[in-house]
Amino acid sequence: MALEQKVDDLFDQLTSCADLGLGALGKAREEVHQLRIRNQQLEAQVEELESKLARLKERVNTQLQGPEAHHLLNRPDALMLLIRETLGLDTPVSQPTPAEGYPELEALNPQQRLEHWVKSYPRAFMPGQPQPLKIGIHEDLQAAEGGEQKKIRRALAGYVKLPRYLRCLKAGAVRLDLQGGNAGFVTEEEARFAQEQLEQWEEQKKEKENRRRQQEAEQKKRAEEERMQSKLSQLLEMKKH
Repeated sequence: MALEQKVDDLFDQLTSCADLGLGALGKAREEVHQLRIRNQQLEAQVEELESKLARLKERVNTQLQGPEAHHLLNRPDALMLLIRETLGLDTPVSQPTPAEGYPELEALNPQQRLEHWVKSYPRAFMPGQPQPLKIGIHEDLQAAEGGEQKKIRRALAGYVKLPRYLRCLKAGAVRLDLQGGNAGFVTEEEARFAQEQLEQWEEQKKEKENRRRQQEAEQKKRAEEERMQSKLSQLLEMKKH
């Protein structure tokens, strides 16, 4: 009897395990079925997106055939760069003429020279939304245009010392060459130095503003004293008469 009971118990355990196994197998099959359905849905979505991208590419290519194509392709903003990369476009940026073609640059003041760079190298010099420039870009400018290094540095200082430019010097930010290509990255040390310069500029701005307010207060005080002195003089004159 004891043996039969053990056999029955063992049989019950095997039956229970079999039921669990069949249940797990059925659940696994259902999950596989759902995954197949989801995979089919994703494939359909990918196909739809590829179709939309193809139509978008065709529309953009059509738009870039117009008279504004060259201007659009040379825009420095990230969106146009992304579009150019997506479409596989590689329209070369207009290169400067040899250095001997720029004798008039030496006659320009620093601000005028900077304006010339903004027009000639729009992917590097972007006053509205500046990006870090390549270390040694002054040498590239001299190689491209010639001229005195001292004048180039002076004009360049009017761009790289602006607060807006200093704020873009974040650690890891991409530095740009004259054509807007990757020319390295801003280091932690360079970012700290830029932050120190920015803090100094802000401190100088505060000091300048405080001096201005102080001068205005002193001028107001002197004007009040002169007014009172004038009234006192008038009173003395009236007493004499």
